[in-house]
Amino acid sequence: MTDLLLLLPEIVLVVMALSLIVVARRVERAQSAAIFTVIAAAAAIFAGWAFSGAGPATGFGATISGDGYAQFFNVLFAANLALAALLSVKHLDAEHVRPAEFYALLLLSSTGMMLAAAATDLLVVYLGLELMTLCSYIMVGITRDRSISNEAAIKYFLLASFASALLLYGISLAYGVTGATDFQAIASAASSRGLAGHPLLLVAVALVAVGLAFKIAAVPFHAWAPDAYQGASAPVAAFLAAGSKAAGLAALGRVGLIAFAPEQRVWAGILVGLAALSIAGGSLLALSQSNMKRLLAYSSIAHAGYALLGLVSGTPDGISATMTYSFVYAFMTLGAFGVVIGLGERGEDLAGFRGLAATAPGTAALMLLFLLSLTGIPPTAGFAAKFGVILNAVRSGHLVLAVLAVVCSVVSAFFYLRVAVYMYMTEPQGVAPGRLPAEVSAALAVAAFLTIMGGMFPETFTAWTVPPS
Repeated sequence: MTDLLLLLPEIVLVVMALSLIVVARRVERAQSAAIFTVIAAAAAIFAGWAFSGAGPATGFGATISGDGYAQFFNVLFAANLALAALLSVKHLDAEHVRPAEFYALLLLSSTGMMLAAAATDLLVVYLGLELMTLCSYIMVGITRDRSISNEAAIKYFLLASFASALLLYGISLAYGVTGATDFQAIASAASSRGLAGHPLLLVAVALVAVGLAFKIAAVPFHAWAPDAYQGASAPVAAFLAAGSKAAGLAALGRVGLIAFAPEQRVWAGILVGLAALSIAGGSLLALSQSNMKRLLAYSSIAHAGYALLGLVSGTPDGISATMTYSFVYAFMTLGAFGVVIGLGERGEDLAGFRGLAATAPGTAALMLLFLLSLTGIPPTAGFAAKFGVILNAVRSGHLVLAVLAVVCSVVSAFFYLRVAVYMYMTEPQGVAPGRLPAEVSAALAVAAFLTIMGGMFPETFTAWTVPPS
């Protein structure tokens, strides 16, 4: 019974999701469902905090951990859920999407993210990520009368199914070689029985890395992201950009540091390749984008590479840097997507930002803040987080990778600040945008506050990071 305390945040979200499904026909307004979802997210955070330390350190046969690592990501996923819920209200009303079903999917997807971060067994990691992804397929194509959404959902489903098969095959090979799926047992078997370097175990390491790399849209497993983000509604794209990336990184961090620790050199080599390709590929491909959702999609690919810089060393300090990066990235990308959502259809195209500073100075200032943070310009949280992961790459001896990251940061300044040029250095066109909805304004205020605080007091976020145990 005490094991259930480890899953209390997940249980809260599942109960709330089932409650929404039961009363779905009675929920007609998106605002009421959004408030319910925000309350659910807050309750999950409170449940995790109030009962931390009350139960065992691990449970369910040592497949679930309640350590500080899991609690950190639980807070991140709950915050991502709350902001995504607020950002979705305007879209759901405009597209006549049934709110109860949509928010139930958000809750269940966030449950999968939390489960993946808390998992200390490869099969539980798989179950958590699949729960997250299955809900994501539906949310991408939930506007059934839009052909672009249907196409994006099908592409996402097909590619993700292939990646899931590779992940599951890697898990089966790891079990076949070591006789275990829990992280500690895999590492112990590889070390004590001299299995390190076994060909099948190396294949398992590579396949697991590929499966998890797909979840964070790392190059060359990124093809789903631009189409899925463009075809999905902007709130869903924001939720995926922040949440699914953090879930994949959480799983990568725990698997690499514990389960595949005996194969650290191979694991690090794979991550170095993924990081280099993602940073360079995402930055270069974003240069030609004029659709804001595709631009932010390629941006998310590049940021996946930056986040991987912290994991290449395989040290607790490196994982702490990646945790900080995941936290900061979630809020600055939610903020950028929030501005796109607030502007409506005109916000999805770069031309829609022409002269925004003259017609909506507050909105333009918020977008500029998030763009500066995404670029990595001080004193924003993005600069502090990017400095941390690049410094970790230098300390671990990956100087070429660190130089590549710095050079690509300069490249990224072009496509981020191009939006700022449109806002501040061009004449307005068309009708001036109206005031932002209250829910969008609230979400943007939270994202902006954390983006500023993370830049001015970076040690605040770093102090929360606890490597997996």
